[in-house]
Amino acid sequence: MAKAGSKDTTAQWWQAFGNLSQMISAIAAVLALAFITYQVSQIEINGRKANARQVYLAYSNAGLKYPEFLRPENYAQIRQDPVKFEQYKWYVAQMMFAYDEMISSAGDTSWIASFNYELPDHMALLCDLKKSEPSFFTQFENDTNALIDTAMAGKCGA
Repeated sequence: MAKAGSKDTTAQWWQAFGNLSQMISAIAAVLALAFITYQVSQIEINGRKANARQVYLAYSNAGLKYPEFLRPENYAQIRQDPVKFEQYKWYVAQMMFAYDEMISSAGDTSWIASFNYELPDHMALLCDLKKSEPSFFTQFENDTNALIDTAMAGKCGA
């Protein structure tokens, strides 16, 4: 028994377990917060991928609607018709937006390979736009523009 006026500094068993449970609760709260942060980031990533797939699907549908723009055989002829030329320009812009989204959100090298496969078919337009409308390219991400510049290197006349 403790003497009158002196304090007992030994913790009771329930006080020790109480402190331990507070520490465990704090750790659990931090882990729950980290898990929620991870889940939110995964939802954002999945949302961006789903949006990119929708943009790519719209581009694919444009290819079905305008098959003559998939691999244009006579750019000069398209260039002479103002309506066809604008349609073609918008088709290529849609293609680039689709790949821009897929490359930036999915980050999969297969999308880059696909983009590099389709890009040469539209080189005449891209070279023309680089000279006449360089601002056309400002609407795309830096990574996409770097791929375009690499593909165009040495292919556009002076």
